[in-house]
Amino acid sequence: MKRRISVLFLAITALATIFPAESYSSDKDSLRHKSQVEEVLGKMSVRQKVAQLFVISISRNPSDKTKEKQNALIRDYGVGNLILMRGPVKQFMQRVDELQSLANVPLLIATDAEWGAAMRFAEYLPYPRQAQLGRIEKGAERLLYKMGRNVGKELKDLNIYVNYAPVADIADVAGSLSQRSFGSDYKQIASLATAYMKGMQDEGIYACGKHYPGHGGSTVDAHLEMPVLDKTRAHMDSVDLYPYYKMFENGLEMVMIGHYSIKSVDPSGVPMSISPILMNQVLRRDQGFKGVVITDAIAMKALTNKNRGPVEATVAVYKAGADMILMTEEPAKCIEAITKAVESGEFSMEDLDNRVRKVLMLKARAGFLEEGYSPKVKNLDRKIASARRRDYRLIKKMQRKMLKSSKPFLEPVGDDRTLLLDKAGK
Repeated sequence: MKRRISVLFLAITALATIFPAESYSSDKDSLRHKSQVEEVLGKMSVRQKVAQLFVISISRNPSDKTKEKQNALIRDYGVGNLILMRGPVKQFMQRVDELQSLANVPLLIATDAEWGAAMRFAEYLPYPRQAQLGRIEKGAERLLYKMGRNVGKELKDLNIYVNYAPVADIADVAGSLSQRSFGSDYKQIASLATAYMKGMQDEGIYACGKHYPGHGGSTVDAHLEMPVLDKTRAHMDSVDLYPYYKMFENGLEMVMIGHYSIKSVDPSGVPMSISPILMNQVLRRDQGFKGVVITDAIAMKALTNKNRGPVEATVAVYKAGADMILMTEEPAKCIEAITKAVESGEFSMEDLDNRVRKVLMLKARAGFLEEGYSPKVKNLDRKIASARRRDYRLIKKMQRKMLKSSKPFLEPVGDDRTLLLDKAGK
């Protein structure tokens, strides 16, 4: 018996040496998962490792030429992640099945579901926007937690395991994010964002807080140009970062870095998404975050512009410390550029391996690396019908609370049906 215990102790000690603690972000990581990650990592070329960090977008009705490019990125390069945009959910599931069949390592699927799967797929019922939910005066946390559970179920039914939500920005001025923020009270934002996050995580979905370190105060849309925010570091620490402290305490898995400049954080004036000061000092050292860091879409004009092309922007994001690279243009060229930099010694192989470990660990913990795992979605019609019934009841409860609110009503934006449900939902 003593000999068996000694052998077990030596095995665990050896694994601890192979898998340094700083390479992984969660106490949930079992020895089996770590073993799975190392087995997959050990079979990858440098280019395949780099490609595991990339997230490419899948839109509705792609042309044959676009499909072939996507196929090549998965089949030949080994791109590891997808983000699904807007379109019919069945069409997306068919396309994802095609791409999964080309992948050596199962693809991790993400989407933006800030107000539920309906934000991308019209077959689902839309939850109110975060700004409207922030108007609820009693029981908001409990409702947001239930919403997180329901949204988590929706996404898991579709084999989507990453939700780029919640938005934790503080809407202290009217701007491009004002409907997407829970409001201007940073403590309320912290409570509601954490409740929504915990609901999703309890369903096995990886939540992603955004847009770190805090987009509040901006009236400029980063999709079009770079916002420059005039904030003191003291204000950032006490207000904008407060929701993240609360989410980190409750196990937030992922953080999305925004494309905007804050000179009190980085005096160079570069976007936060390519600031090593922000990622390595503020986020990782000061706040102690050990999870996955991803930037907002690389193609946004705040980052990629006439002075900084797609390849330069992508390399800059990697150099600054991002673990995952979202929606860059010319992904094949970007993968080759980073691969070349690693092989030449400009970027550390050990550092690359640790970033890839983080991504593979997300897949391992979701069960993707288990023997016999199948990513195919089954019984979709039944799952959608069940989700609509479940969501309808909670949305109606939220609507009743919102109608009783004494806080100002915010006019819906675009196709936001904040206080309405379509007839099919009744």
